[in-house]
Amino acid sequence: MTIVELWERLHDATPSRWAVGQPAFEPHRAVPRSQYAFDSNERPKVGHRTREWTATGETEGACLEEMARCLAEMKEGKVPR
Repeated sequence: MTIVELWERLHDATPSRWAVGQPAFEPHRAVPRSQYAFDSNERPKVGHRTREWTATGETEGACLEEMARCLAEMKEGKVPR
């Protein structure tokens, strides 16, 4: 899959009211890519959200795939593993 197709898959999997950030590249970490998503409808307490998720991957594509998989499960009311 291309990066564009992976982003489309991620957008299709994203539950309503959720916001998804860009994958971050942190070369000093064991798994260099991470991506954050959260329910924008939730009222956050200082420094804490209960409806959030972070996906990781070796590449941008792997990170996007992992986030899409997890958000699709959340959309179905499941807890990702």
